[in-house]
Amino acid sequence: MPILVFFLVLLSATFHAIWNFSAKKVSGNLCVLYLGLLFAIILLLPLLFTLPSAEFLKTEAYPFIITSGAIHAIYTLVLGKAYQYGDLSTAYPIARGIGVGGTALAASFLLIDEISTFGTIGIISISLGTFLIGFTHFNNRANYRGFVFAVLVGITIISYSIVDKLGVGIINPIAYIYGMFSISMLCLTPYVVSKKRNDLLYALKYYKKYIGIIGIGSSTTYLLILFIFQISKVSYVVALRELSVAIGAILGFKLLNEKYNGKKLIGIVLLVLGIISIKMA
Repeated sequence: MPILVFFLVLLSATFHAIWNFSAKKVSGNLCVLYLGLLFAIILLLPLLFTLPSAEFLKTEAYPFIITSGAIHAIYTLVLGKAYQYGDLSTAYPIARGIGVGGTALAASFLLIDEISTFGTIGIISISLGTFLIGFTHFNNRANYRGFVFAVLVGITIISYSIVDKLGVGIINPIAYIYGMFSISMLCLTPYVVSKKRNDLLYALKYYKKYIGIIGIGSSTTYLLILFIFQISKVSYVVALRELSVAIGAILGFKLLNEKYNGKKLIGIVLLVLGIISIKMA
């Protein structure tokens, strides 16, 4: 993997861990996530004017944008529930681990994504590491619910990763992410406005900092990934960005006082070894 791509993915992973940490700080509050999405759309708007008008006429990309937007709306809903019920250091690794393994398998079958020996070792190591970090005892109903929603998040990650890899092969990532975020917001708006109006006003009044972090983090993270999708294998990119799992777990241990054990520490080591292996691929 080229060194520039490698470091861009690591940068994306760092931003991803930070905005997910913020999402957990507000216990997965849907209105905060929704307003973060709105802020991301506002931030991305000026970038649209840097694109040629012909870019917006690539109608063959529209089905991918619409599909991804709908999947991301579901992702936002289940992510909020995962953080409502589960620890950051548990829910986050489970979701991302399923995303890594599932995307690698789907990409190999659907995208003919050839994976080298080092790449295969890296993906397996990262998948095992994320699961070791994430799988702890589920001794109460809340933990079990957090686990179930984390699994659902992982399924949405697999789905949108494949769709987005295909989509950015047709249209500029800036146009793609703006359209995808806009569709996602349109899907969420009826529910949020009709059922969460008071929560929406509360979030806007008291959670501005987290809305800003989520908006900046999510837009920066995924715009970087979409550009990288154009020049690198989706299996490698999705796996390598799981460095965010280690960062997220450490943030959970240090700043949220979540429990850690030997399995989680071994998981972090496996993540690092997997990252090194993919760099060698």
